[in-house]
Amino acid sequence: MNPYRDAFYSRQAEWHGYTNPEYALARHRQRVAYYDWYTRGWLPRDRSTPILDIGCGSGQFLYFLRERGYDRAIGLDLDRDQVAMARTLGLDATCARVDDFLEGDDRTYGLIAMLDILEHFTREELFSLLEVVATRLEPGGRLIASVPNADSPHAARAIYADITHELAFTPTSLSELFFCHGLRVAELRDPWPAPVSPARKAYRVLSQWMRKIEAARLRLLGFDAPQYWSSVIWVVAEKPASAATLDIAPTDRAPVQATGTP
Repeated sequence: MNPYRDAFYSRQAEWHGYTNPEYALARHRQRVAYYDWYTRGWLPRDRSTPILDIGCGSGQFLYFLRERGYDRAIGLDLDRDQVAMARTLGLDATCARVDDFLEGDDRTYGLIAMLDILEHFTREELFSLLEVVATRLEPGGRLIASVPNADSPHAARAIYADITHELAFTPTSLSELFFCHGLRVAELRDPWPAPVSPARKAYRVLSQWMRKIEAARLRLLGFDAPQYWSSVIWVVAEKPASAATLDIAPTDRAPVQATGTP
């Protein structure tokens, strides 16, 4: 077990500068437009769907969900100060280990979020965790995750940006990961740059053209160009539906194959 994990997790609020609720709330409000972009078409139509946010921090994703009308979202985190901050903002957050909480709770969820979480576990830890998480997804439910992208030109930065990182993922290994737990990757998303303002929209168009030029250069050198360039990739995985099917808004792109290719 990485000893830095507990040491850092217990003091993340201090590290991120969340010293007061006003500052945290301002940061959460800034993220809403980004989460809209990252998760477009992935959230349940039914705003009363039970949702679990694993590693909720000070509640940034919980705040986004509340702003979008989801009233049954709860979050888990190990940092007592961050959980206290989230609760001060009126968000439903609990300080608990994921495995302890899930083992002591028999609820199921239509959506589970694991944002910037999977990379903090070893393979052995991740297997047992996702086994439990998969059982707590309702049939037809979805798991949304964001992870370091090992295919990115900035892969090293993504992997080693955090002292507690254990893993990074390619689109293929991410699809294999969920496949092992009975989940199917429905879509992978290259999130950055996020077109959340006119200037950002123009920047995204420019970056897409520059990536095409760089991809051509790499192919001329005999290398494969990455399909997803951002240092982080977002993914939505589905649990096969049985008689009951969760009503999910349609995605704006075709599902991916097991290899992560659209």
